[in-house]
Amino acid sequence: MLKSTRRKLLSGIAGGLAWLGATGAIAQTADKPIVLQWQTANLTEKQFEPVWKEMVAAFEAANPGIKIDPVLVARKDHWTKFVTASQARRAPCLVSVDLTTAAYNGYLMPLDKFWDAEPEAWRKAWSDEVMKAARWQGKLYGVPIWGGIYAEIYNEDLVKAAGLDPAKPPVSWADYRTWAKALTKDGQWATAILGGKTDTTTRVLLSWIYSNGGEVFNADMTEATFAKNPKSLEAIKAYLGLARDGFAAPAPTTTNYLEQTVMFAQNKIATMRNANWAIAKAEEDNPALKGKLIVAPAPHQIPNAPTLKTVTSTSIAADCASPEAAWKFIKFEADAKWSIKRAKVANWMPIRSDLANEPEIKSDPMLLTFLKIGENAKPYPLPLPIWADIAAGDIVDAVQKALLAPDTLETVFKDLDAKINRKLKDQ
Repeated sequence: MLKSTRRKLLSGIAGGLAWLGATGAIAQTADKPIVLQWQTANLTEKQFEPVWKEMVAAFEAANPGIKIDPVLVARKDHWTKFVTASQARRAPCLVSVDLTTAAYNGYLMPLDKFWDAEPEAWRKAWSDEVMKAARWQGKLYGVPIWGGIYAEIYNEDLVKAAGLDPAKPPVSWADYRTWAKALTKDGQWATAILGGKTDTTTRVLLSWIYSNGGEVFNADMTEATFAKNPKSLEAIKAYLGLARDGFAAPAPTTTNYLEQTVMFAQNKIATMRNANWAIAKAEEDNPALKGKLIVAPAPHQIPNAPTLKTVTSTSIAADCASPEAAWKFIKFEADAKWSIKRAKVANWMPIRSDLANEPEIKSDPMLLTFLKIGENAKPYPLPLPIWADIAAGDIVDAVQKALLAPDTLETVFKDLDAKINRKLKDQ
């Protein structure tokens, strides 16, 4: 079915559409500037708002012939909205999406000609390893802009109130369950299980699997191993079991990133597995938390367990009518000034390797802690052309089924392996 869908899309592209000018970019005329629509899943998040508004204003001032039109969309609708717009050839020119899936489906424009034309000194700001996340089948489809490192974040006041030592956060799963029991009482839970319909559910699940030395695919990514790999299945049971045992907030199947961080800010949960940006979000929601949060590596079962690290790139849609203008914005967005502001204001990790020693970065203990944890991290999203559908759909569906019927967990994830394997053969 995926092949069929892709053939239909490519056929549509080949046929051409007369209204190309009605895409996300509008051609420049003497009296009308180029307008570039810009869609990411994060424009609606409060901690990022002051940064992107200042950045857009500065870009437009420096480029009076170009206007940026931010597309505000809820995270749960981000991918669907982008795919729908792409298939109608009306996608925003500037997008941050699951790069491999989007490139495979022909939704993005190769950027090699723009990248290769830039000075070598500028291109060297990104490591070869980071740039791998922006390429598909040898072509560049985006510029890495920022990232997120997943760790365990604790509320120090609630930890102390439970008689626990904030200087000695849990190291193992057994330690974590001990803390979970102490942190759970009437109207307060140790943590929240994410089972909502976004791929953040999958990100947190993977972080638990990696903490046990598990894998979700075999080495060449041709077979899913959520249930087949004993360590993966053990991790899934341990994580989702927190809900069954009463240590997690109720209604996990409707808990997404926003619900999780709101509960944390309201002191309803004492710890959350999240990326660095959740710090800024929680402190924005509850300023009394500033200076009272603890960050530690995720509790783990193996030595030097990896965590999960996201890489977010900005790409240009395949049908963008003004790619040169879009490239100007990407270069502006990737500038060191905005990378540091994203880190300091929104807590989004810098991706440029030449910024690690910047005084503003080095002087922030929280940032340094996350960066240290992120030195051993597996990249996300996974490099599969159908990853976006698997991550936001199939895996989340399995998590929800297992949460609603815990006794069926093993069967649910065996079914998930089988379902993904069928898709892998069909792609």
